[in-house]
Amino acid sequence: MLVVNKTMIARVREARDATDVIAALEGAVQLELSTLPPYLTGVFSLQPGANDEARVLVQAVVVEEMLHMALAANTAVALGGNPPIRKLGLALNYPGPLPMSIDPELTVSLGSLTTAQLKNVFMAIERPDTTAVLPGEDPKIAQRIAENKAKGYGSIGDFYNAVIESLERLVQSGQDPFGDPRLERQLDLSRWFPSSVPGDPTCRVRDLASAEAALRTIIRQGEGANVGQDPINPHAGGNEMAHYFKFGEIAFGHRLVADKSAPSGWSYTGAPVPLDASRVHRFPENARLSDYSPTSAAGFTGGAFYDAYLRLLDALEATWNGRPEMFNSALGIMFELKLVAQQVVQHLVDPANPDGPTAAPPFQP
Repeated sequence: MLVVNKTMIARVREARDATDVIAALEGAVQLELSTLPPYLTGVFSLQPGANDEARVLVQAVVVEEMLHMALAANTAVALGGNPPIRKLGLALNYPGPLPMSIDPELTVSLGSLTTAQLKNVFMAIERPDTTAVLPGEDPKIAQRIAENKAKGYGSIGDFYNAVIESLERLVQSGQDPFGDPRLERQLDLSRWFPSSVPGDPTCRVRDLASAEAALRTIIRQGEGANVGQDPINPHAGGNEMAHYFKFGEIAFGHRLVADKSAPSGWSYTGAPVPLDASRVHRFPENARLSDYSPTSAAGFTGGAFYDAYLRLLDALEATWNGRPEMFNSALGIMFELKLVAQQVVQHLVDPANPDGPTAAPPFQP
């Protein structure tokens, strides 16, 4: 569970007007966006012809993070916002904390898809909001969560719930933050994310009910654990497992299955999910374009990759700033990123050192 400062949650809950809520939602857009570089770096480190199940699992999470960013952005637009996605993306820094000073104890880094990266970064980002000991987890982690809760710290789910509560309060007070939801400026997600939000395949936000449905979808898919008769329900987001458990299947090397003998009722003892470390590129951590000589092959291809990433940010910003048709371009650029990444990883950081690391596609200048 990511630790969220209780003061920030209270500030969001006590928003004075739509402008305050828009600011919180722009933070949410940046938070969802911040997961893409580490997750995609992990995907790009997987060599072709191996670790296909791991690749599919991480890519599935990337797709849902894109959905969550889109839902937060649509909600911001409905309230009158214009998410500055390029600015939000360029403000990200690795290694570093997550946006909005969320969980300052967690340092998010970019690197190859390894068991350590999965457990220390990916699963730390996605851990559900529960004090139960999750399958395969060190009990000290659940203990730390309980201690943080006792101190009043909240979770990402609490943050999104605070946004919902602030919108409810504004509506009840007579303000109409959805007076002009600008539906034509929102992205119709039915083509790419069908049936993602209950009741509206377009996922456009037009009123309080649709805003709540969108934001609760983010909570449900991301946190994916219910506390109740079944304290650990990895399918709380629907048919798909929540992100944490998808990453867990790779980290522990097996599918998560119901297991009455396990304390949580679940264990990673199902079919194998192999992660062959010998078929994972060894990337330098937190790669920057400036790490590569501009005259080297790594520098040339890395420059092409970073240029494509900037164009992706521009296309996403245009999508939620009056040109929703630009999402098609954004998806095309994401495919381009994959192709250029395949070129980057053909080269070493230092050609003079054949035993050195492989060049990583750089998300930073």
